[in-house]
Amino acid sequence: MKKFYLGIAIALVLTALVVLFVPGVDDFVERTFQGYLGRAAR
Repeated sequence: MKKFYLGIAIALVLTALVVLFVPGVDDFVERTFQGYLGRAAR
């Protein structure tokens, strides 16, 4: 279980770094995240 949380933390940090330094990725991440939230809300 500890590896799972470590993997999630690494994924979040990598996502934040990519969004900061790669133009255009923030829109993709936002659309993906909103898609997951939309499905979870139903």
